Amino acid sequence: MPGGKAAKGAVRPARTSRPSRDPARNSADALMDAAGALMAERNSVDITFADIAERSGLNSALIQYRFGGKTGLFRALLERDAGAMLPALAALVAADLPAEEKLRRHIRGVIRTYHRHPYMNRLIGALASETDGDAARYISERFTRPIAAGHRAILRQGVAEGTFRPVDPMLFYFSLIGACDHLFHARYSLKWAFGIGEIDEPLSLAYAAHVEATVLASVLVALPTATVDRT
Repeated sequence: MPGGKAAKGAVRPARTSRPSRDPARNSADALMDAAGALMAERNSVDITFADIAERSGLNSALIQYRFGGKTGLFRALLERDAGAMLPALAALVAADLPAEEKLRRHIRGVIRTYHRHPYMNRLIGALASETDGDAARYISERFTRPIAAGHRAILRQGVAEGTFRPVDPMLFYFSLIGACDHLFHARYSLKWAFGIGEIDEPLSLAYAAHVEATVLASVLVALPTATVDRT
């Protein structure tokens, strides 16, 4: 109780309102927040130490100290922003749900993640193509492989349930991820071709519904066409 001692054995409430007292951790978070905000605003992963330092209000030397360089910062940012997708997908695969519902939820979750972090796929591409082979292998093993495995499990379940037709899981992975990402990657098209300057929540939800319908139509077993007796 406030102003008094807690009873012996009493459960103390979790402290959620106080910031961490670890300044190193806070500086790492601030640097990642600054890098993510800059990439989202610019629609590009082409940012510099100076850019990140100016946005965060911290010395650029902290990037080297905390992450070992910009590549390390990018990897940490990717782990923070994309890492949560993996246990969520694993839980979805294991859930007692029809495959069709699992796929719908997965598509909505991927687009929600891209809406929050629109730079994600470009960041993955930059790490995989602009650095050494170890980084590309890390990206593939840490993110691509488990996501593709989740897709494979859901597709197999759908086939076993008789609701999905057989689909190549590799081709499915690229078509699904590409469709989910492209709205956020091609914001220049939204601006100059359609006069839309910002992807707000309603647009993101509408796009999720559209991709969901398109992808499901590509994998669902076609229902037999009803015949009309004209005699």
